[in-house]
Amino acid sequence: MKSILYLVAVVVFLGGCSYKNESINLSSYNAEYTGEISKEKKSVFIESVKDVRVDKRTIGYILKDGIKTINLFSTEDFAKNYKDGLSSALRIAGFKVGSGSNADLVMSISIKNIELIHNDKTFDKNIKGEIELEVIIKKGNETITQNFKPSASKWIGPSYRSKDMEPFLNELFSDSINSIVSRLTKH
Repeated sequence: MKSILYLVAVVVFLGGCSYKNESINLSSYNAEYTGEISKEKKSVFIESVKDVRVDKRTIGYILKDGIKTINLFSTEDFAKNYKDGLSSALRIAGFKVGSGSNADLVMSISIKNIELIHNDKTFDKNIKGEIELEVIIKKGNETITQNFKPSASKWIGPSYRSKDMEPFLNELFSDSINSIVSRLTKH
């Protein structure tokens, strides 16, 4: 009987300390745009936001002793969330978000890469991330293509759950949306 209790205790202990790889979610864009405001009140139409990544599920990995051990994944519709967040930030910045191609600015966005890397460093930045975007803006007969590749890194406490990386992913997305809107206020 004692051996069964020891076995149960060991299983509970190991199960509680193992890494729990759950789907990482992206929360709605918090209305936190604080950049410049559009002086001309231009209308913007977001023609499309596409997630063009080959593997739309994998968004990064865990490094342990320099070796990739676990892939991080998400089942989010990043394109829809990005379009919703961008629309919200554009409104805050004073743009009129239109619904037709006769707007002053017509945008198409491609999400090319999302990558989060969590390593086992104890006292240094142990999570870094990067989002790669291509933004095509049509302004009359002129077409402007801009690439954005915001990245960040920081230290988070020791983590045994992939869900602990959600706030960091949300920050990356918010920063990239804010960068695009800020740059649009200058056009």
